[in-house]
Amino acid sequence: MTFPGKCCLSLAIFASLHSLADAGGCEVLGPVGPGDGSTQIGLIFIPGATIPGAAYLPLLEAVQEHYPGSLWVGATSEWGNEMPNPIEIGGQIDKCLAKAQEAGYDTETVFFGGHSLGGIVLESHISGHSDKAAGIALLGTWLPDLLGEKTSGSNEYPVPVLTAIGELDGGGLSYLRREVEETAVLPGSVTSFSKTILVPQVNHAQVASGEIDQGVIDNDIDPELSEYEAHQNYGQRLGDWLALNALHLGLVSQDDANEALANFAQYEAATSEFVQPFVTALEKEQVGLVSEFVTEAQFSILNLEAGGDVVITNTILTNIPTFQGYKPSAEEVDGIVTIKTWSHLLYDLDILDFNKHLSASTVKAKMKLADAIYPMLGLPEIDEIMTCAALNAMTMEYAMSIASEEALERLASKGRTLIFGKDIEYAWGGVPWELSGGLRWELSDDGDSVVLQSARLTSGPNFPLYPGEHYCDLLSPYRALEWIYIESVRHVMHF
Repeated sequence: MTFPGKCCLSLAIFASLHSLADAGGCEVLGPVGPGDGSTQIGLIFIPGATIPGAAYLPLLEAVQEHYPGSLWVGATSEWGNEMPNPIEIGGQIDKCLAKAQEAGYDTETVFFGGHSLGGIVLESHISGHSDKAAGIALLGTWLPDLLGEKTSGSNEYPVPVLTAIGELDGGGLSYLRREVEETAVLPGSVTSFSKTILVPQVNHAQVASGEIDQGVIDNDIDPELSEYEAHQNYGQRLGDWLALNALHLGLVSQDDANEALANFAQYEAATSEFVQPFVTALEKEQVGLVSEFVTEAQFSILNLEAGGDVVITNTILTNIPTFQGYKPSAEEVDGIVTIKTWSHLLYDLDILDFNKHLSASTVKAKMKLADAIYPMLGLPEIDEIMTCAALNAMTMEYAMSIASEEALERLASKGRTLIFGKDIEYAWGGVPWELSGGLRWELSDDGDSVVLQSARLTSGPNFPLYPGEHYCDLLSPYRALEWIYIESVRHVMHF
């Protein structure tokens, strides 16, 4: 399947580029090792932005090392403005194929790989020229869900796809959970050859080698493996994926592919284990138009350890004008108090589907004040208001309870300190609380700590028109988890 608007979007981004007939180069490495006598396949690689093609040769050599058959590789280079783009990619691919043919290599079956921007340009091109490729590998990038498709995207594609995202990829890790799910719902005949996997302990930059642009470094998380080890991690997974597809095409034997099959069972199991906390946090944030998280926040506000029969419901309203018109309510029938809460979720603007977060940036929740409910339960009023900061601190504790030990160790050793600042109190009048924006994250001058603040609006039980309201900007458990895994340890914070 092609992705509507994707090609047009890429063309718009690179409209200033001109096709250069003589531009472009390709460095080809011939097959080596025990696979020399088997049917050859090729792998042509598209670099990330501002990264020379030669920087990927160590990775490509690692792929050759791990592929059980005969594999030649080519690294495209000399892109206009050092930027892979949809105008030049067709010519770049043709030049690589021609160079491989001149060297006597078989170009009947060729796979393609791309890193970061190179992967975006590659998948857009091959979606319309699928006859060129036996499959594509996307490292540090993925099949994008454009135009804000948070939950309705698809990983359907005309050829098999490997999506591999590093555990410490600052710009990509947030998308791993979604990509795993979108791949998993494809037919079994597709998921045998299209895979989405985690690459452990490596970051975005380590797909390439040598000097890396400062912008890439700023967006990344410190790696935990050497460059060589990182290339082995990426290279083995890419080599194994090629083996799965080559087995299907009859280009390697079952015996040669058995190790790759066993490895992929491990890769996919490890990936599922890694993304499970993100799945759990998302389900807490929202399932359909209900936020379990907001109902739990309302229970926390009530703090009914002494008892009380309370039922709490929540409905997510999808636009601010509608949200402004609703207020929470409570009624008591036969000793049971039913509280109806409302919420609205804010998200990062993510037009290009890259370098943002898939969690709600803020959960705006309309709940009831504890003292508005206690008399209905026969309990005395306490004249206390639970702060949004206290609720957010509880959310962070929950996120830490489901995060991996490795993520918590990184947070403790390298992460910024998160401080829950005093609530910003709104009044009934002036700028409506619904239009107050979202959570506010303020980085300290030394970069070692961050203050998180919420906008809050409350009213007493006897307040006219809107009695007993408790409105909070809340930290989503999913966003809290992304803080632990990504933003607390990313070189430059993006909240």
